[in-house]
Amino acid sequence: MASLPAALSPPGSPVPPPGLAGGLRRLLRRLGSSRRRWLLPFTVTAASALGLALAVAPRPRPPAAKALPVAVVLAQPVSRYVTSREYTGEVVAGRSSSLGFELAGTLEQVLVEEGDPVLAGQPLARLDRRRLLAQRQQLLAQQRTARAAVQEVRQELTLAELRRERRRQLHAQGAISREDLDQQIYGAGALASRLAQADSQVDELRARLRQIDVDLARSVLVAPFAATVSRRLLDEGMAVSSGQALLTLVEAAPREVRVGVPPAVAQGLRLGETHPVSVGDRRLSATISAVLPQLDAGSRTVTVVLRLPAEDLPVGATAHLSLRRSEAGEGFWLPTDALVAAERGLWSVYVLAPPSPAAAQTPPPARQVARRLVEIVHTEGDRSLVRGTLRPGEQVIATGTHRVVPGQWVQAAL
Repeated sequence: MASLPAALSPPGSPVPPPGLAGGLRRLLRRLGSSRRRWLLPFTVTAASALGLALAVAPRPRPPAAKALPVAVVLAQPVSRYVTSREYTGEVVAGRSSSLGFELAGTLEQVLVEEGDPVLAGQPLARLDRRRLLAQRQQLLAQQRTARAAVQEVRQELTLAELRRERRRQLHAQGAISREDLDQQIYGAGALASRLAQADSQVDELRARLRQIDVDLARSVLVAPFAATVSRRLLDEGMAVSSGQALLTLVEAAPREVRVGVPPAVAQGLRLGETHPVSVGDRRLSATISAVLPQLDAGSRTVTVVLRLPAEDLPVGATAHLSLRRSEAGEGFWLPTDALVAAERGLWSVYVLAPPSPAAAQTPPPARQVARRLVEIVHTEGDRSLVRGTLRPGEQVIATGTHRVVPGQWVQAAL
């Protein structure tokens, strides 16, 4: 026999709970058979209505999961942005020279070592000068002899001129013939020629002595400017040829940086501007001293020369020049970690959808994640300038984008 609730319920009617069916059976037992017949329709109707009400009554919702806290940044539009580009160059000395003797000879002494600071005009090395000194002594002796000969001829010429004047007076008085006067005049002229020749010999010896003195000076190598000895190539006792490198000097002055930049960038640079330059872990402020007019044949760049306020930087070290330029462009600066790769080469960011009007404001309500498509305009360090469907004032999820998806409930971290 079917249970009472199932027998009394019409097809398709909701079945009342078991407790309610038991109560109805006990009530029908107390009533007589005659009473049960007229009460049965009301009982069935009441049971059906109660079961239907229980079936359609809303069930309690399970408690909602706690919204995921996320870090957000506010999307603030900008109309201009500053770019910072870095170019690589090399530290060079203002002046660097490889020094050698102009004369060939034997290296007698080297007066400096590598790393020694030297002053302008300071002796650095000497050649063997004994041959030059001997030649100088010989020329001095010849010069003394030539000067004595000049003195002797000058005295003879003075005497000949006195005789010539007396002969002229006697010829005027008719005491001597014209021939005697002519002989005396010729003799005085010959002595004058000998004196000029003797004087020229003295001048020649003086010039040769001057040449010897120059050679003696060139046998001593001196520093052309204040510098530091960077290399020593030869030692004492070696025979050196003319122009052979002996020492390399690097000027003891503020260093320079030579950097190649694109021609379009070079056009915006001006002499006297200062820009940051990094050499290793040192950051210095360098001043533009020259922008060379020709392009480098290999790199097709323009060489910019900058003077550094430091003298202790190693020559040949790598330097990095940072150039900042202000450019027009609208967009939003966002952390690079906020960008998520999208389709067709685009990027996207996750934002917090606007809260419902009924949501409480304290604490911040849970909000759903929405996606905005953007494109990258410029990247600088750990931030990027983007533009696209992002709207001003929207809250962008800054980090942890791998933990969220569009439509997920999140909450801005306080």
